[in-house]
Amino acid sequence: MTDGSWVVVVPAKPFTAAKTRCAGLDGSERSALARAMLVDVVGRLTRARRVRAVVVATTDPDVVGAALASGAAVGGTTRGPDLNQEVLDALSAAAAALPDARLAVAMADLAGAEPSDFDDALAAAGSRPRAIVSDADGTGTTMVMVAAPDEFRPFLGPDSRRRFLADGYHDLPVTGSGLRRDVDTVAHLVSLGIDRLGAATRSWAGSPAGARTGPPILPASVDERDADPLVGALPDGRGTR
Repeated sequence: MTDGSWVVVVPAKPFTAAKTRCAGLDGSERSALARAMLVDVVGRLTRARRVRAVVVATTDPDVVGAALASGAAVGGTTRGPDLNQEVLDALSAAAAALPDARLAVAMADLAGAEPSDFDDALAAAGSRPRAIVSDADGTGTTMVMVAAPDEFRPFLGPDSRRRFLADGYHDLPVTGSGLRRDVDTVAHLVSLGIDRLGAATRSWAGSPAGARTGPPILPASVDERDADPLVGALPDGRGTR
């Protein structure tokens, strides 16, 4: 891990329930894409200078395995399969383990976001108690920053940007397309371009499923910086699950 001041929580649906808007892909192909993007997002967050630890919010065993193998800790909830509740519980566990850390939430499908994009957004948040990064469509959010778990609001989902702003969150002036483009469709993925994608998502894009859903994209060699796994616990040795 780095010596950054932020813990970033990444909410992740079960792979089998993710990316349902990706027309042209069957269930196994959507699952593989969701897994690849999560692996890359976690890997890039762990390399961001301002990030101290990454926690994936999930209770799904398959997602837990992928998260731990990619260098994240894992936090969930026993209070039902609710993504917002899983995020809140993960934020609370992170704050208990690292009480001096700032807290953020980043979506699991930011396939084009580089470590520097995450750093820029966290720097822009500064000491604001509540902030968001809006998505490219202007209706959703790709990141949420809070000073403490009780500042988090359960607005993740459709029309989240409007609800966060109505509750007083600051909309950060982040312009990086990689951080503002969450991937809900194959067209979103293609629009990012192969060079922006992490190693796992590039590999998926070069598979038969990826090749038939957009312009031909040849498999890229694995970038060791994207593939290097880290430890599966918070820096003080405590996991969150």
